Amino acid sequence: MAAVAPTELSAVDIHEHEDHLSAPLAQGGETVISRAASDGLTFSSDSGEQSTTISLPGASALGDAAVSADGSVTYAGNQLTPAVNVVASEDAVRISTVITSSLQPQEFAYDFGAGNSVEIQGDGSAVVVSDQPAAGSPETEVIVASIDAPWATDASGAPVATHYVAEGPVLTQVVEHRSGDTTYPVVADPTVDQPSIFQYRVRFDRAETAAIASGGWGGVVGSFSCGVMAPVCALATGSLAYNAGVAQNSSPKKCVQVTATQPMVVPGMVWWVDTYAGGPCT
Repeated sequence: MAAVAPTELSAVDIHEHEDHLSAPLAQGGETVISRAASDGLTFSSDSGEQSTTISLPGASALGDAAVSADGSVTYAGNQLTPAVNVVASEDAVRISTVITSSLQPQEFAYDFGAGNSVEIQGDGSAVVVSDQPAAGSPETEVIVASIDAPWATDASGAPVATHYVAEGPVLTQVVEHRSGDTTYPVVADPTVDQPSIFQYRVRFDRAETAAIASGGWGGVVGSFSCGVMAPVCALATGSLAYNAGVAQNSSPKKCVQVTATQPMVVPGMVWWVDTYAGGPCT
């Protein structure tokens, strides 16, 4: 079968336990891969205080986890259910469905559990946001997972049309393998990027974005707190002002947001500013 992944992931060493497998993550924490497909995958922080579980598509019909020579983990499927292959690297986890015939489904659901909501981004990627704000900071949202844009490729190396659909905590990858001249098997996946990092986000609405764009950042800080993200907002002032101007000049108008891997300015923290539409941007 042709190499199909748009980016290569190197599996880390898998540690085998009685009822699960585990793989360390570079920035602390681990990926826990249950032997029973029905228990899914869990990403946890090094302290164990933060964790996110994701279900696997077709889990009830999948076999138990088996570790392959290349370090990936496979749940065998059957005639009607694609096998699922998991590659756990040090900074991402790839979950691939291996579709072997037109008898198999075209939709594959990944459930991130009650209390979370999936958002599809403009580039086709997705984020999973907790319905609960950061502790003591109602202005600050917690992003529990970031998912790369979907891809799907058949055995000849030809791309297969695919996209995400979101409903509540469920991310569904639609793979249109029954359309066109498809050479099976088809491999398709979501890749969860750095799943152990819980990111934090503050979104500004349209009025706040307009105030920042017009040079009123100080007034916005005074009136609309960034909560625990205040140190990051202060650090990002220049970028917020620039992106707010871009948002104001877009058609239709967008709003500005700031995201960081930590709510405080600490060594190793990464932050970025971008624009968004929908949600509070009304």
